[in-house]
Amino acid sequence: MTDQTLNDQMEFGRVIQVHADGTVTHPKGVYGPEVVYVELDSDGQMIGSDSRDGTDVLVDRWDGWEYMQGYTGQYLSTSRSFIMHASEYIGGRMERDILARPGYYVAVVVDGLPPTEEFNPNEDYNVGWAVAYQRMP
Repeated sequence: MTDQTLNDQMEFGRVIQVHADGTVTHPKGVYGPEVVYVELDSDGQMIGSDSRDGTDVLVDRWDGWEYMQGYTGQYLSTSRSFIMHASEYIGGRMERDILARPGYYVAVVVDGLPPTEEFNPNEDYNVGWAVAYQRMP
């Protein structure tokens, strides 16, 4: 690992590879999700709950990628929660767990999809972020 923290190395959409010895590299030709979506209701609230429903709230999925769950410190979150708050970062237990499990990882933006009739292209529908994991072949 370089002098950069894991949080610094894991830019949104940039896949990292964790090796068996815990070292981190940036593989070429490996792509992961950059943005995933959850549905919003007319009040701008997420339909479903990642605390209750886990990743079932996702509108789209990337084959082979799973989402790290149970790391957010948000109020009322559970072990199924995968959406992190903007104030949280990749460190502590999450960082230790990433470095202990070889594979590919990527930080992913989680955006909301409002009802079609209420979509405004000038509005930010950011819900949070997540970390996706894929086993190495």
